Amino acid sequence: MARKSYFRDILSVFGSNVSVTFSNLIIGIILSRVLGAAGFGLYSSLIVVPVIVVGFTQLGIRRSTIYHIGQKDINENHLASALILLWFYTSALSIIICGLVFFFSANQPYDPLLVVLVLLSIPLLLMNLFAGGIFLGKEEILRANIINAGPALLTLLLTVLFVWLMKLSVLGAFIAIAVANFLMFFFVYRTIIGEYRYKITWKYHEGLMKSMVKLGLVNAVSIFVMQLNYRIDVLMLKKLSSLEQVGFYSLATQIAEQIWHIPHAIEAIVLSRSANTDNDDSVTRVVASIFRLSMIFGVLVSVIIFYVTPFFIPLIFGKDFVSSVPMIQAILPGVLILVGFRILNSRLTGKGKPEVAIYCFVPALVINFIANIFLIPKFGGMGAVWSTNISYSLGSVAFLIVYSKKIKMPVSEILTFRKSDFLFFRDIKLLRRKKAGTNP
Repeated sequence: MARKSYFRDILSVFGSNVSVTFSNLIIGIILSRVLGAAGFGLYSSLIVVPVIVVGFTQLGIRRSTIYHIGQKDINENHLASALILLWFYTSALSIIICGLVFFFSANQPYDPLLVVLVLLSIPLLLMNLFAGGIFLGKEEILRANIINAGPALLTLLLTVLFVWLMKLSVLGAFIAIAVANFLMFFFVYRTIIGEYRYKITWKYHEGLMKSMVKLGLVNAVSIFVMQLNYRIDVLMLKKLSSLEQVGFYSLATQIAEQIWHIPHAIEAIVLSRSANTDNDDSVTRVVASIFRLSMIFGVLVSVIIFYVTPFFIPLIFGKDFVSSVPMIQAILPGVLILVGFRILNSRLTGKGKPEVAIYCFVPALVINFIANIFLIPKFGGMGAVWSTNISYSLGSVAFLIVYSKKIKMPVSEILTFRKSDFLFFRDIKLLRRKKAGTNP
């Protein structure tokens, strides 16, 4: 059977990500309206802990799974069994670390019930992440889309119920997250056990697990470093500023980072194709073309966000969040430049080389931390914005230089547009004709 085009797969994932964007936007509106700046700041400061911790403790297993399935030299029953054991280990590790962080956090107004809900959601979240690796490794894009968009859509519906209608405040927000992830966990179970009929054993597949963890750990460190770059500002804002500034900054990043749905859609496909391909040169050329086109889309989306934000924020989120507007506008350059990094990084990760991102973004993380120390006390959320811009820019430029050496393609060749780049859109015409029932 003919393989789908890059464009159709990317369009499919992009559609899934658009639904995630819409869901998260509505969730953000509901939470900001109902909880207010301080309540939204509390929610953000609480949820950022498992986001950062899981970014590391998942051990990069999702991406490692994509790579190993793509190599097609491993018994999938053994791989699924190894994955279940790794799920148990990573869930326990995540719960312990998050629990310790919450327990030893000074001056934190955290309700123990909120902490329990967050901790119980972690194993469900991890299983959904690992299952996404199976689906992408098998190039089953539809199921990967379901596991991607399902939690957000369900969380939206449940947030309306628990936060808006039942008035359960921050507690309702975390109940919604927990229930949504449980429902998706049930979908994963039915697919893996019921349809794939994997025979799960509790045997310790030493060689396979070591291989998965070895590659996964490098992925995990890479993801952890990037998560810290994304979220360390929120943690430092809470320490060096106020909950209101956390709320303003969290909303600003939530809006600006919608640009990342472009590379999110692309990197999933590039990861899957890179793991399954026998033609490295062809994929490398296609990825470079996608990189250039994505930067154009990113610029266009950034311009729209820049000019729409002053009207959109007070209208949708309320006048209390007007202070987020200049933060959104100022952080757009840093968020935009990271679009290119994420696409190129997915190519190297699919080739089993995720360590390059670590080399480039650990120094950027240190710079981000130091800049926050100096800028946040004086400028609040806007100081965090400029620290982020500096960090993202330096890390991305460094990565581009190293990437060009790894794939043996000059930086100028990666950045130079070609007429062939825009032939990529011929798939749009073919897709429209197919839907219309005509011959291409």
